[in-house]
Amino acid sequence: MVRLLLYALIVSALLDGVLMRRKGRILCLIHTATPSHETRARAILETWAQKCHRFIFFTNSPMPSHVPHIVFSELATRDHSWEKIRKVFKYAYENLYEKFDWYLRADDDAYIVMENLEKFVGRYDSNKPHLFGYRWNFYVKRGFADGGAYVISREALRLFYNEMKYNHTLCPEIHRAEEDQEFAKCLSKISVYPSRSTDDYGKQLFHHFHPMELESSFLFQFIVKYSFDKFEPFPVHYSRDTISMHHLSPFEMRMYHYLLYGVKYHQRSHALAAPTPMAEGNLSQLTASVEKS
Repeated sequence: MVRLLLYALIVSALLDGVLMRRKGRILCLIHTATPSHETRARAILETWAQKCHRFIFFTNSPMPSHVPHIVFSELATRDHSWEKIRKVFKYAYENLYEKFDWYLRADDDAYIVMENLEKFVGRYDSNKPHLFGYRWNFYVKRGFADGGAYVISREALRLFYNEMKYNHTLCPEIHRAEEDQEFAKCLSKISVYPSRSTDDYGKQLFHHFHPMELESSFLFQFIVKYSFDKFEPFPVHYSRDTISMHHLSPFEMRMYHYLLYGVKYHQRSHALAAPTPMAEGNLSQLTASVEKS
């Protein structure tokens, strides 16, 4: 019951922007690995990947021939993430630079509302350097965009490629798992920093944690302390134009996709009130009320 209520709250937060006109061509680069090919990757292939202008999985072993993918067999573990993302962006620049305006990098447990992403990036010029994503406020000056899902402009890709190719001291190839931090660190050395990634009301468009994870008071306080932008309890911090969600199961991806695109919604004669936020991000009160009913 709790999960069904969460689905309803999240879908309510997404519907306003889900049928927007496409603006700017987006290449989706999706990070997966052998154990997830038939679970997470398959769920993405069957859902939101179909909304991308083009998508490519990058992984450590071959996928079925009908699935667009790149294999880096020598980079098999999470510890190789930084080396892997460098090769992925190198491939994108050398082969697809002229074909796309924006480049989305997403984990295989993320769900992306592509219409909302298109609406958001449509407000910006892809010929200027931009990096968007959930923004943390540590490790790099002015923060970094979380690796669950972030998007860069064509110009940011060009600058990163040139930095990798011509200045190895600014952007060294090291063995590290936290590629999102290293990526932002490289860009910061050429004065490219994460751009604002919230809506006009300051609510989050990109989400790193599953709402159920926020039941942990330790985790909630960590986010409050290290988030670049103000963080509030679920669902207050969720923008109605939400772009990405993270740490989802394949079932949840399919459920969200069906609720967004499969269910027919009828117009009401009056608007519903906004959901009441849970105090300090804790869902225990909601859980108790559901159990009693």
